[in-house]
Amino acid sequence: MEENLPRGRHGKAINAHASAHRELAANHPSKRGRRKGPTPGQGTHDPEAGGSHTRGRTRLGQSLVVQDEFDADQFLNACFDYDDLGSPQVSPQVSPQHSPQDEPQDPPQQPPRQQRRKPVRRRPPKCSRNDDEVGFGGGPTDLSLLTEYDKHMALPIWYADPNDKEILAVNLRCIASGKKVINIQKPSRRTDRWFWDVVEASGLEPLTRTNFSVLDYGLLWAFVERWHTETSSFHIPLGELAITLDDVQCLLHIPIEGKFLNHGKMSRDEAADMVNSFLGVDRNVVMGHFAKMNGLHLKHSDVEDIYSINHGLADKAVAEGKSAHEIKLYRDRSIRAFLLFLVCCTIFSNKSSYYVDVVYLQYFQDLSAVREWNWGAAALVHLQHYLDDACLVTVNQMAGYMSLLQGWIISHFPGVSVWAQDPIYSESMPRNAKFVPGAGHREPSSYRNSLDNIQTYGCVFSPYDDHRHVRPLINSCWFSGWLRCGNLKAKHLPERVLRQFKHVQGIPRKPDLSATPGMSLCEIDRVFMEELDLRMIAEEMRGQAVVSAWDHEPGYMTWFYKVSHPVMRPVQAPASPPRPPNLEVLIEAAEARNDPNMLQVCRGVRDEVERSLREGEAVEGTPVHGTLRRILNLLNPVLTCRRLKQGRGRRYNTRE
Repeated sequence: MEENLPRGRHGKAINAHASAHRELAANHPSKRGRRKGPTPGQGTHDPEAGGSHTRGRTRLGQSLVVQDEFDADQFLNACFDYDDLGSPQVSPQVSPQHSPQDEPQDPPQQPPRQQRRKPVRRRPPKCSRNDDEVGFGGGPTDLSLLTEYDKHMALPIWYADPNDKEILAVNLRCIASGKKVINIQKPSRRTDRWFWDVVEASGLEPLTRTNFSVLDYGLLWAFVERWHTETSSFHIPLGELAITLDDVQCLLHIPIEGKFLNHGKMSRDEAADMVNSFLGVDRNVVMGHFAKMNGLHLKHSDVEDIYSINHGLADKAVAEGKSAHEIKLYRDRSIRAFLLFLVCCTIFSNKSSYYVDVVYLQYFQDLSAVREWNWGAAALVHLQHYLDDACLVTVNQMAGYMSLLQGWIISHFPGVSVWAQDPIYSESMPRNAKFVPGAGHREPSSYRNSLDNIQTYGCVFSPYDDHRHVRPLINSCWFSGWLRCGNLKAKHLPERVLRQFKHVQGIPRKPDLSATPGMSLCEIDRVFMEELDLRMIAEEMRGQAVVSAWDHEPGYMTWFYKVSHPVMRPVQAPASPPRPPNLEVLIEAAEARNDPNMLQVCRGVRDEVERSLREGEAVEGTPVHGTLRRILNLLNPVLTCRRLKQGRGRRYNTRE
């Protein structure tokens, strides 16, 4: 009994003063004012420096109220354990306030706790996985690759109860503005060639054709759940797939070569002067818009008005016989406003869904040099930036170019969602113009199950074979390293998805070897412009060309299932059906009907399973491959036992 009692600072057992401790805590006057130093368990925040000494912050961003009362003796004599949010909890078995030897008394008055903010997706409790278990349920068991997996939304999805709608069936929001590009009034392509000639020369005209009016939110979120920032790729049971520069050039037909967009922070005065000079808007009016938007932003409707007004002024100037300089001035302003509206509603779409960032206007100062910028890399960096954010456990919104993401999904997984082919599509158009998606499901649960059970024939690793005469595979597609857009950067790692380039996939090198951590933005620009040939995936690293689209080197899938989390939900084994009460009658009736020989059926199933494994229809390491192996292991003992019984019967009959 004595060793179970709490001990003081000198190791002596304490069991006689629990009531006195409670009475002291209940009657002690509350202390006010600042302490001279932090107490154990509290932070060192200074209220005058913007913090608070009464609040702590957990890993989920939830605030916990720390007690103002502090009893040093009670703190030293109590045993604490820590829950999953990191807050100390007094163990009731050893706390003086829960001593079994005393009558229950009213607890001391406590300051009211603040209500915790409930996140959209909960983290699983720490007890969901055994402390002795290495890694996480469903993977990864080797944490050398997905080092930030404990913050990923896949974690609560795996551990969630099958009936937990809050996690498994939550409706998440995708923010897109591509429909505004579809609806904006555009000039005639035949009569207004002065407009379309410049837009087509900029390399951005295809963005007017690549937008979807309907998005499948459940489908998009089913893939966001499988995105991992460490590898910049989606993890599915077949391996990794990524959105590459080759995908961008084939889906959007925008440039993937040239200088990275290198804009930085801009002051309001600089931005106002730029809008006044390039779009012809009064400077004071622009400053008023900035003040109203609380940043260097203009509403979509305002930019659309600038575009249409200047277009009308240009036509009026032509009709009135104005000078060529004045006509060109109005036309250039109209084109700049249209291009700014176009890129900000597509590749630079943000979570606001109603304003454009003025900073991108600087790239349209010289309309003849717009094509020199790497707009494809900018689109990919911007989308990956939002994917990196959306895959975290506490995020419930997704932005970026949603039409690009859904077009990529349809291209590589054509059987997962509902879509139709646009009847006016031709191969000279961007591949995204081919698809007309349906509404689908708002919840990702059905798509999640489909991807968990995906087969090799359900994934098209290289979907652009019939599009190569329009967009050939160029050197930039093989670049491995950092891409940049302004202050954002993203990894481009084609060595992880070689099957998308029709090469056998092997175990790739670590991402940090390709995209060096801490590389400055200027260095990223220099490497892409000056060392592109050195940073391309070499021929020896590409390996052999595939025979089957899913080919991979031996050991790849085993390694992948150790370092990844390819399946989102654990397999639920069905319950055994109850035994019919008239089983014997059913058996006799089946024999009378001359039903098929079950032994022959089992042999046929065994032969079909062996053929499937032999021809590689089920990839080694996937759940389907394991299921087929288990079926084979169940069938072989049955067939062997039956054969032995038949042999004994034949010997017995021979003796007769």
